[in-house]
Amino acid sequence: LCGAALALCGLLLQGMLRNPLASPFVLGMTGGSQAAVSLAMVVAWRAGGGVSGAMQLVFGTLGGVGALLLCVAFGRSRSRGIDPVSLVLAGVVVAAMAGSVSTLCEWMLPPGERLGLAAWGMGRIPEMPDRAATLALGATLALVLAWAVANARTLDAMQLSDDEASSLGVNLAATRRVVVLATGLLAACATALCGPLAFVGLVAPHMARGLLGGSHRRTAIGAVLAGAALLVGADAIRALVPVDGGRLPVGVVCALAGGPAFLVLLRRGVTEAWRA
Repeated sequence: LCGAALALCGLLLQGMLRNPLASPFVLGMTGGSQAAVSLAMVVAWRAGGGVSGAMQLVFGTLGGVGALLLCVAFGRSRSRGIDPVSLVLAGVVVAAMAGSVSTLCEWMLPPGERLGLAAWGMGRIPEMPDRAATLALGATLALVLAWAVANARTLDAMQLSDDEASSLGVNLAATRRVVVLATGLLAACATALCGPLAFVGLVAPHMARGLLGGSHRRTAIGAVLAGAALLVGADAIRALVPVDGGRLPVGVVCALAGGPAFLVLLRRGVTEAWRA
């Protein structure tokens, strides 16, 4: 569920922003969710309580959507609209700032609480997943996937220029609001369940697009399957690597394997598939 959600989130962001490098991790959405949940944990600890799964979803959604809106605001040019290079640079800065906030929150907690937050921050697949987070992620994924397939022609048209998309009858403002809300919910639910994970939301959409073409009717389903397969594969790899402290965090495996995987896709013509 988590891998599928991150992949669908990346696919929708890449189409809406017309940027092949867009993903919930690159644009700081994962980091924003992590920072918001970390702040909530610190406040709850100071108040003598804890953060439930439902509260993680609420704060994670606010952090993820806020990070995306910051990237769009600073990655927009008055003359050219959204600039791909500026958008990625803004995402790098927002992600770095969010990571600093998360690190600060870790050091504000006592050792026991700090260890739990640090383990979650490296990305992990829980042995006993929170029921509320799992149900919320499954329901959100099903709804967003159904919406993406039903509105595939609209999402295809959004990859053209704003004028061309508007001439085809696309309500750009309304569709972008839906995409921002949907991707924020997907990233927040996935982060609440498994922590911040890199590269899944970037690599999986390109895998689906390279195999199935550019139509969102096919690539939405393909990206969901590719993202699920990537994260299950990463979990299988970490189970095979022996370490003294237990299993490797799955986020470490995703980061180590995701970078080379994307370079291989780039070498095999992912940019040509994107332009097509």
